[in-house]
Amino acid sequence: MCSQRDWWGCMLNLGQPARKTLRFLLQTAVTFWWTNGNGEPRQGEGRSRDVSEHGAFVFATSCPPVGASVVVKIDLEGIPDEIGRLPVEVEGEVLRVEQCPAERGMLTGGFAVQY
Repeated sequence: MCSQRDWWGCMLNLGQPARKTLRFLLQTAVTFWWTNGNGEPRQGEGRSRDVSEHGAFVFATSCPPVGASVVVKIDLEGIPDEIGRLPVEVEGEVLRVEQCPAERGMLTGGFAVQY
């Protein structure tokens, strides 16, 4: 039970953060592959919204289904500038899919992947 003095802190849940790793806002090219329910290979492209040590959110028009095993290639650009793109490829599982209509021509739907 919250005291009146602590009410806003309780409403905002200012206790321990739910996430155990930091997320970094990173908008860069992402390519991903998965196999559909019929065993057919699928491929998609999108852009990352954020990336962490254990997962990412990818904006995409075509998403793998929740629970799918997916390979994600994230192009880290300019780290350092001399080497150009540095592709990072990981395998993970789709945790959720967000279907949202595009706003002002911007992609807003996508999927969260844990690796």
